[in-house]
Amino acid sequence: MALESEWVEVEGRGTVYSFTVVHRAYTPAYESALPYVVAIVELEEGVRLVTNIVGCKPEQVAIGMRVELSFEDVTPEFTLHKFRPVTL
Repeated sequence: MALESEWVEVEGRGTVYSFTVVHRAYTPAYESALPYVVAIVELEEGVRLVTNIVGCKPEQVAIGMRVELSFEDVTPEFTLHKFRPVTL
């Protein structure tokens, strides 16, 4: 296991590797977002990361779905990375 890491710029495109649909809010802050998709996205560069899939209904998400990076500004100081289906 390597402990060294570095920042690398990526294209922001990948595929859904795995996912689940959350139907129960574990805190009141998430109630308005239900249901939502938590996914592992594998970037074209090979890195996998945990994220949300947005821009489609949860029942439209599928393993292997092509996705692209989008950002959600939560506050002026805090931005989340999320992914949406690729539109051709």
